Amino acid sequence: MVEGDVVAAEAVADDPAPVTGQPAVVVIGVGNALRRDDGAGLAVARRLGAGVNAAGAPGGAAIAVLEYEGEPLGLLELWNGARAVVLVDAIRSGAAPGTIHRVDVSRAPVPALLRGSSSTHAVGVGEAIELARELGRLPERVVVYGVEGACFDAGEGLTVEVTEGVDSLANAVMREAEGLAA
Repeated sequence: MVEGDVVAAEAVADDPAPVTGQPAVVVIGVGNALRRDDGAGLAVARRLGAGVNAAGAPGGAAIAVLEYEGEPLGLLELWNGARAVVLVDAIRSGAAPGTIHRVDVSRAPVPALLRGSSSTHAVGVGEAIELARELGRLPERVVVYGVEGACFDAGEGLTVEVTEGVDSLANAVMREAEGLAA
C-alpha cells in the first residue's frame, strides 16, 4: 500500500480476516444494522467510505475504513498490525440520544459507560478491548467514539436524534484518524 492510500471496505463476515497490507490507522464502524440505533457505527463508516471514495485520500494519510457487524472479539483480527484504531459504536449510558462520547482507551481501562452498554453479544466492544490489552494485541492507540442511541429494538433505520449527528461524528472520526496517521 502506498502512503496516502485510504481503503474503504466492508467486513461483515462472522470470521473476519485482517486487512491485507494494513495501513497505520484503521477506522471500524461497529454495529448491527437490524437493531435500529445499533447501526450508528456502520452509518458513520459508510459516510467515511463514501467520502474517501469520492475525494481520495484525505490529508495524504494511510487509513482503512471498515464496517463490522460480527462478534466483537473479531475486532482483534481486524486491527491486527495497525498502529492505531478508531472505533465507532452506539452506546446506552443514559445521556440524551445523539450525544457523542470520545474516550481514549490506549492506556486506561475502558470506562463503565462503554462496557456492555448496548451490545447484543455476550462480549461487548469494551470487553474485547480489555481482552486485547491482556493478550498484548491492542494497537498502540485506541480511541472509541460512542453515539448515544435511543432505540435498539429490532428494525432498520436510525432514530432522528442519531441520524442528525452522523455527519458531524463522521467528520470528527476522520479528523481523529488523520491526526493518528500523521
